Amino acid sequence: MSHVVDRRIKFIAIVITVSAVGAGLVTMLAPRPVHAATADAYAAAVHKLIERQNISALAGMESPADPTAQNQRIARWVKQYVQVMTAQAKLTRTEIGKQVASAKKALASHKQMLAFEHMLAAYAMSQDKTAFKQQPWVKQLTHLMSARAARYDKAGRLLESLEIYNELNSVYKISRRFHAQLHRVIRRTTLVAKYAPKAFFAMQKATSAQLLKKIGKPKTATGKKGRSAKPGASGKSAPAVAPVSPTFRTPHSFHKWQNSVVGIHQDMMLQAIELARHEYVVPVTYNHMITGGLRMLLLLDDTPTLAESFPKLGDPGRRRAFRAELNKEMALAKSGKVLDADNMIHLWERVMSADTQSVQIPATVLTREFGDGCYQRLDKFSEIFWPSEVQEFDKLINGVFGGVGIQIEPHHGYLRVVSPLSGTPAYKAGILPGDIIETVNGKSIFGVSLNKAIQEIMGKPGTHVTLGIRRGSARTLLVFHLKRASIRVHSIKGYLRGKSGGWHYMIDRNSRIGYIRMTQFQRDTAGEIADALTHLMRHRMKGLIIDLRFNPGGLLETAINICNMFLRNGTILSTKGNANPRQSWSATGNPLVPLNIPVIILVNQDSASASEIFSGAMKDHHRAMILGHRSYGKGCVQNIFELGRNSTAQMKLTMAYYYLPDGECIQRQPYARTWGVEPEVTVPFSPQQLDELQLLQMNNDILLKKPAKSRQAAAKPAKGWKFPEEKFDTQLDTAIMLLRLQILESHSLARANN
Repeated sequence: MSHVVDRRIKFIAIVITVSAVGAGLVTMLAPRPVHAATADAYAAAVHKLIERQNISALAGMESPADPTAQNQRIARWVKQYVQVMTAQAKLTRTEIGKQVASAKKALASHKQMLAFEHMLAAYAMSQDKTAFKQQPWVKQLTHLMSARAARYDKAGRLLESLEIYNELNSVYKISRRFHAQLHRVIRRTTLVAKYAPKAFFAMQKATSAQLLKKIGKPKTATGKKGRSAKPGASGKSAPAVAPVSPTFRTPHSFHKWQNSVVGIHQDMMLQAIELARHEYVVPVTYNHMITGGLRMLLLLDDTPTLAESFPKLGDPGRRRAFRAELNKEMALAKSGKVLDADNMIHLWERVMSADTQSVQIPATVLTREFGDGCYQRLDKFSEIFWPSEVQEFDKLINGVFGGVGIQIEPHHGYLRVVSPLSGTPAYKAGILPGDIIETVNGKSIFGVSLNKAIQEIMGKPGTHVTLGIRRGSARTLLVFHLKRASIRVHSIKGYLRGKSGGWHYMIDRNSRIGYIRMTQFQRDTAGEIADALTHLMRHRMKGLIIDLRFNPGGLLETAINICNMFLRNGTILSTKGNANPRQSWSATGNPLVPLNIPVIILVNQDSASASEIFSGAMKDHHRAMILGHRSYGKGCVQNIFELGRNSTAQMKLTMAYYYLPDGECIQRQPYARTWGVEPEVTVPFSPQQLDELQLLQMNNDILLKKPAKSRQAAAKPAKGWKFPEEKFDTQLDTAIMLLRLQILESHSLARANN
């Protein structure tokens, strides 16, 4: 599904609310003038209003009568800032209004899918998402689409059901309203993909035919029919992206499901459950895990398509008999009786016996699915690696080999790009955070384990791999032809590259504000950022912006080392778990950056793990202001255990959570409304702004053989930061404004003390 947004408009996120008809309103009506008696009070008042993102009060603010050079400079900054914010607010408000009107028109014409697309686009741009969802037409459309998804599920149109539930779940994620339905469809689809490849292929082909019937002519990577991709910022066309339409030719052979269960023994599964019972981060009962395992087996029984590989599932009588035993065991697990290890083993033996007398699914399949179901009751980071997966998992942990340079995570049966790594084939080709990888070398990866998918993507440097990617809710896939490489990338960037290819780190030379973008916490990142900081201090830096947006994290040791460059003392991080001894890390007392240099750290929803450790510690010790969007919420400590008599299987189990100095847990929990690191100044971004920012960063990162003609790639660092006509990075603008004011205030304080 496409959000149906005109990409030519560059949106600026501002503080808006959503009215009953869905249009954004900027709080700019009838502003009350704000008076400041002195120049210092004027700077402080402006600073406070920007922190609060109160643009209306800022617009109505009167300058002091004393026309000093400082006052004139601040007034000029404020005027530029307000003009940009209000102008872009109007664009955002207009676009939301268009999407809402289109959604209502489509809904009235009984075009539910089209209405849903427009609704999703408006929702993505709205700030008050709770108010948006309370509108009657949104409630009506949500009901209609959930009913449609349920019909598709019942009819076996699992991919179409999955698509709708996935979007509904993204809208109602906190309340988890569609969580159960989504994960049920994910599990059913995964089972079909794994054990009935022919049926899954037919399902993909049918879904593809439906989409082509709706959209007609195939689209290119730009989303325009019959035209090739536009040149990139370098002036060269993007050779890695090919025009595509979903086409499915019957392969010469299908994968053998038997390969996925080779070497599996029930001892592996029982040992994994036992370890989780005693070592998991929070206390967990056998009952809790067993219900997950039984639900997975019930889905096996509830998916007659699997009769392709397990013929007895095609017999309704045998299926009823097996289901009756599973329901009986489920009632026991939910009865309130606390089950122990012996109870669990006896329950498993009864399930195996019932299977033998009814549907006769192979014991290795039952063992794998029951174990996976048990672990799905824990968290998405805890996982069993069965014998067929262990070899590749070991390579992932210990090996160095060719890849395309993407951080990925499981996402509703497929893989989601957390972030492409700067300088890598994926990054240069234009793969973006949030992209969904659906095919590798033309084959669907739905239901394929993370390690198996990584195995397919990685390979010998110099060889090629093709990724089929769905961007946003687009109905067609983008195909990227990538050449694998040994991934060697620098994680510290500046604002713009110089002529020699080096980075400019001073983003505002008049105010002496430095800018460092950190793309990952690698082993050599601490040394790289120390060099950049030393360079900036040699050029008399007075303020610093550290950009952690899209940073997926990395090494804990590196995050601690970088904290020590800014903090003199105090706790940086601690861990706490059910069975793990508590650990903590503290600052060592010799900061590289003087404590009187103000710091602002930019974070967004893709800043995770080590990014959250560093930014959270800096926030809690009042060493930096955090600005942007709430971070991802990944703060779990995991250990790897060997399973089985010959250690031929492994498991990854969450053992503890990371806690920030103020005691807040980084990890996002179910139903939580707070997680990760919350910014002190929230400046939301629309999906379009995120796309523009990522494009700008990619353009700046690519080393060009010839001077670039585009504004983004050719610009030089300005003596004083100016607001370009085409603006979209309001988070960076706001950070620069706040640092300018902090620097002026610190100068005034220094003069007063002297």
